[in-house]
Amino acid sequence: MLSVRNRAITAVTVATVVAAAVLSGCAVAPAPPPGKPAPRLPADSIAYDTLPVITSRPKLFPGDCSQFEKNPALLGTLGGSSPTYNPYAKACVMKRSAGTQVEVGSMDPDQRIPEPWPGWWKVYDYSVYHFRRMLVLDRYYAVSQLDGYGCKVAVNTGSPQVLTVRVGAELGQGPVPGDSVDVDRQTAQRFCPDAQKATEDYLNTVDPGGGSLAG
Repeated sequence: MLSVRNRAITAVTVATVVAAAVLSGCAVAPAPPPGKPAPRLPADSIAYDTLPVITSRPKLFPGDCSQFEKNPALLGTLGGSSPTYNPYAKACVMKRSAGTQVEVGSMDPDQRIPEPWPGWWKVYDYSVYHFRRMLVLDRYYAVSQLDGYGCKVAVNTGSPQVLTVRVGAELGQGPVPGDSVDVDRQTAQRFCPDAQKATEDYLNTVDPGGGSLAG
């Protein structure tokens, strides 16, 4: 029930704005045409369930830790060390101080889920806690949510691949999301701003001028 309550608060606002958009004859989020560098996205994009996305850009995460091993500056920017690929999480996990870690990974299309992004944006998973839609760097559609004792940001980069960045404790440590609304809020306050910053640092380094609608 707590997950439904957490998501319902956001859903009420979203549903209200989307309903108004439908009445005005515009059910798809307004957006400028794709361009290079990527255009800024309207702030009210987060109120729409349907986005004018593209899937023509190459993926950013290679599916291993090679980009961090080849670019120590990127590793330093994220504040991590000792990159190790976790095939279960499909992410490169890097240790941080005080027992925390940063993970950069992806969800790539496959036969079971040929289009991963709508599932993130429309919250198809009912076990999601403290879900938020947002724009990253004003150019990328993104969502954040609790992921164990940590926060994960998922980003639409204009390719079929969904980029994910998580900051938090090692999975299995700390409180379990959904047990307490207050604890969930505290977890989000601790980790989500850092997860968003790590996402911005990664994108600024590996995708300068990029965005969800980068031509």
